[in-house]
Amino acid sequence: MPGIGTLTMVAHSAETDFVNALIKPPAETIDFIAEVNAERGFNEFSAMSELLQKNLDEKGSFLLKGIGAFTKDHTGKIQFVPTPIDSIFTPVVAAERVVRQDASHPILVGDQQTTNMEMSNYFMEKQPLKDQWRIWAILLAAIGIGALLFYFYQHGFNGFGNVR
Repeated sequence: MPGIGTLTMVAHSAETDFVNALIKPPAETIDFIAEVNAERGFNEFSAMSELLQKNLDEKGSFLLKGIGAFTKDHTGKIQFVPTPIDSIFTPVVAAERVVRQDASHPILVGDQQTTNMEMSNYFMEKQPLKDQWRIWAILLAAIGIGALLFYFYQHGFNGFGNVR
């Protein structure tokens, strides 16, 4: 608007609120950039700009229904306050995770592609015992303890010294 400033529509994308499981809607806001030099060019908004400037000079404010209000402070600075959009037109949507038990979908495991069903079956299978070293260690310890007990039973406990 010549001599006043520029109104710009700024689009904001939808936001996710994972903590509360919500998706906030996309929104558009109107930003006002006041014109620094009051250069009055002519375009299709010139008549509206002159009317707006006249109302601001006389009343100190001007309301554009459904858009916002222009105000002029005591220093002559023009400010714009946009009209908020009613939240009934842009409701927040609940976002819940959907888990389908019988659905099969491809997944990437390492560098190989497989399905979720194949991976479920893989983890459900009994894995062979890989920690058999513990069994062997316990078995060898039992044999060693048994051999020591047999030795002490046969020869007695004399402090491991030579007896003549």
